[in-house]
Amino acid sequence: MTNKKAPDSLREVIEKFYLDQMVGERSPKTIKFYKDHFDSFIKQFPELADSPFEDIKVEHIEQHLLSKNGFPYAKSAAFRSLRALFYFAVKRGIIEKNIVKQVRSPKLPKDTTIPIVTRENLELLLKTCGPSFLGHRDRAVMLLLYDTGLRLSELVNMTFSNLDLENMTLRVLGKGNKKRTLTFDVSVRAALVHYIYDTKTKFVTDAVWLTEEKNPIKNKGIQEMIYRRSKAAGLNRIHPHMFRHACAVNLLQNGMDIDSVMKYLGHETITVLQGYLKSLKSENASELHKKYSPAAKFFG
Repeated sequence: MTNKKAPDSLREVIEKFYLDQMVGERSPKTIKFYKDHFDSFIKQFPELADSPFEDIKVEHIEQHLLSKNGFPYAKSAAFRSLRALFYFAVKRGIIEKNIVKQVRSPKLPKDTTIPIVTRENLELLLKTCGPSFLGHRDRAVMLLLYDTGLRLSELVNMTFSNLDLENMTLRVLGKGNKKRTLTFDVSVRAALVHYIYDTKTKFVTDAVWLTEEKNPIKNKGIQEMIYRRSKAAGLNRIHPHMFRHACAVNLLQNGMDIDSVMKYLGHETITVLQGYLKSLKSENASELHKKYSPAAKFFG
């Protein structure tokens, strides 16, 4: 008589899910996205971690989503993560039914305006950068982000080997190990030159961006720097990705076609750009109303 295999626990299913994601060559950032949300679910229901996966009920999922009321994007991300996990579990035959289908999908706010760094914001941010090493570095970082739409990871992994100051180009390795070449403006080159040469810094590694202690900077260091600069400029908190949003909107506004913008920014689908387009149309509509206001003539 053979012993029947014990059913997979939640923790075991999650490990199999991660393995499946890695085999599918999903990016570390995507896997971390899932991990953060699964960890949050287990933190709320620790008793489920080593229990059979099938012990998870619709009520657990709903309670977890309720705990994120007031944070629509976090709630939506949690829902999508659990939906992916249950879809995987059904596909693998671990469970028969995907109970997430019984849960109402959270709605996101109808306001589709994407937060960006405006030109006015950028000018205020740059004014906080003095002639010091950090001032030159931060000025170059923010101008490069604004002009090229680099992802944070692409910026942090930037090397001298991939930087061509003479031709004002930068080779980057983006999502899915896809390579692309970006160009940047002469004003960005000037900022890079000031940072690299005028600060008389000895770059002992190939990394372009260094901390004050001359060590390669990490993602968190850039995030904290931009937060400090936005605070010093009297602005609401600005995130690095808002520079990428700004680049996309500016490129579209200046007439670059959608396919070219997708290739330049390294987008795999048009979904994100559609969000930029909606935001752009919304802004344009407001500006057009100022010009063609029906009531304007009464007080002209």
